[in-house]
Amino acid sequence: MIKLDRAVAPDLFSSSRFAEVKDKLQENFHKNNRQERVRFDDKFNREIREYLMYTFHEKCVYCETKLGVSDSGILDSFRPRSGARGLDKAKYAPSHYWWLYHEWDNMMLSCSTCGVKYKRDFFPLEDENLRARTGAKGAELLNERALLIDPCQEDPEEHLSFSEEGVVNALTPKGQVTIEVLGLNRQPLQEKRKNAAQELVFKLNLLKSKSFDYKLTLSLVGYVNDLYSGEGIEYIAVQKAAFARWHEENGPKWKALKAKVENNSSQVTRSIIQKTASDQQLAEISETFNEFKRFSIKSFTIINFKSIKELTIDILPNGTKNEELQREAWLLILGDNGIGKSSILQALSLALCGRKQLLKLDLDVADFLRRGESNGSVTIQSYESDNQIKLSLSANGFDCNIDVPPTYIMSYGSTRLLPKKGIVPDSEKEPFTNIRNLFDYTVSLEDPNLWLGNLAEDEFLNRVVPAFYDVLALKGDDKLYRKDGTINISHYKNENELEDSSDGYKTIVALVSDIMQTLSSDLAGYHNTNGIVFIDEIGNHLHPRWRARIAGALRNAFPNLQFIVTSHEPLCLRGLSHGEVVVMVRDKKHQVQCLDKTMLPDHSLMSVEQLLTSDLFGLIDGMDSDAEKSFEEYYDLLSKRSDTISDDDQEKIEILRTELNTKGLLGNNLREQVLFEAIDSTIAKKMREEGFKAKETIKDETVAYVKNLIQNDYKDLL
Repeated sequence: MIKLDRAVAPDLFSSSRFAEVKDKLQENFHKNNRQERVRFDDKFNREIREYLMYTFHEKCVYCETKLGVSDSGILDSFRPRSGARGLDKAKYAPSHYWWLYHEWDNMMLSCSTCGVKYKRDFFPLEDENLRARTGAKGAELLNERALLIDPCQEDPEEHLSFSEEGVVNALTPKGQVTIEVLGLNRQPLQEKRKNAAQELVFKLNLLKSKSFDYKLTLSLVGYVNDLYSGEGIEYIAVQKAAFARWHEENGPKWKALKAKVENNSSQVTRSIIQKTASDQQLAEISETFNEFKRFSIKSFTIINFKSIKELTIDILPNGTKNEELQREAWLLILGDNGIGKSSILQALSLALCGRKQLLKLDLDVADFLRRGESNGSVTIQSYESDNQIKLSLSANGFDCNIDVPPTYIMSYGSTRLLPKKGIVPDSEKEPFTNIRNLFDYTVSLEDPNLWLGNLAEDEFLNRVVPAFYDVLALKGDDKLYRKDGTINISHYKNENELEDSSDGYKTIVALVSDIMQTLSSDLAGYHNTNGIVFIDEIGNHLHPRWRARIAGALRNAFPNLQFIVTSHEPLCLRGLSHGEVVVMVRDKKHQVQCLDKTMLPDHSLMSVEQLLTSDLFGLIDGMDSDAEKSFEEYYDLLSKRSDTISDDDQEKIEILRTELNTKGLLGNNLREQVLFEAIDSTIAKKMREEGFKAKETIKDETVAYVKNLIQNDYKDLL
């Protein structure tokens, strides 16, 4: 982090069209009887983001990482737009700082890791009682005594120092809070800073070991001057620190060399600022942040767990291609029944729940260890922590390397029932966990009426109702309210008790209530709370209309929860982005694998029919299941080498060919039959030679091969 100069606000900010957007936000917040959360108009954000990219030299203002293809960055509100969290877990400011959302001075350009994974809704103050009144701007905000460095208003060098190893050290409590809020000492970032510093020092040392090299000296002098006067270079802060330390020993040498290549030999280095905070102060701040549940899964590897021999899956850092939206990524796992989708959810839940909850579950490790294997494991990498979480399975039982979960963990099986005789909620849940239903369908969800009916009015109106407003797609004058101990809904001017709603409606309400009840110990609005939710067969018990809406509804209500769900329903893909869906299949050795998700088609562009016939669901042009099985057997036999095909195999090939041909699936005339035979032979050959491979790759190679046949071998016939 370095001191930055913010340009004056672009003309857009003084335009009438921008004023309309700001007025609309004010009106939205002050609406009478408002039940939905504040909505922010993002229509100018892409244009604003271009200004910020220019102003901040296409770098994250917090960690100095260049933004590009892998992370194009986000528009970040320095003071969060819909609720602020400080160091005191018992206090939360739910309405701050919506009125600053359209203010130029509050807009930052951030990488997705700093902004989405770490900073989130944090804005700590020295004293929570100093938090500004609603509507405060300008100098009034300075009285808050914020503990997060604003690089456009103050010099980070007064609070932070950098070592040549890439580590950021705090000089003040404000510096320590900034490091923790933004995760500035995360391992990948340390490595990048270390490499930048070492490369600079290596080049500087060349000046000492060689005779005068004008070109090298001129290049380095120009580069160092840019470190102190420019802002476009990556990781300036650590390089300035490395140069300052090198200069302490080599000042005269540098001055002499510099004088040879430029007239002005003035010194550019700055004395190193000393630490003003005690080690104990800084350690206490760091410990405070350890209590916050910031954690999401980056990747996981499962070995010898039930039917899974070995499987690794990566999860996107951000749940959208739209740089203006900030939300957690989802992972939806598609696959046939019995392939191991539920096993993935169970493996991750057991690894994340911690030792205390594992003991209470009282599970038999033999039920989870792959048959014939003596050891298994589940390893999880996080975006927010450099320490991996690991669950080991052996004859001695489960062994987990964490005592308590790193965040809220909620896990739901394919059967999610409400309480009734013999089916009751889990009474032995550890704090931050609610996972037993995934392992035992006789464990019910919590009774939504019981929990919702006993909530304080403020909690019900300000936290629960806005979440339901998103999930149930309420609009306009629709309302959710309590009356005589029951929850009622006014929808399209019709008033009904939730108990009288359809089964699908009640299923959604029960699931959402159960999630909120688990999260309720966090004081933030539910749209700001972090955690991980596992749901097996997310489309179960739902009407097709709800299957198409469920993913979008849940992520609107809980944008900061990471959902990992399974399904075999094409409609459930609606609301998810390309890259958030993986397909599980078995390879030729019958091992469970995941298709490379980058090779899968973009489901967000498909109709339901296209989804059904795409590689996502493995169906062949929507044909009936018998024909599909015949085709699979046909390709399997064709893929055998000629010297291994038996007479029985050859006879079966002819039978299948006749069967498929009578259905018109091998061509309706000589022209089509020649092409289909070439296509079938090519696909079979690819399957034989290359084994398990993404269908998209086989498809592309087959098309290329057949095109070549048409242009050459079969040109006369066709």
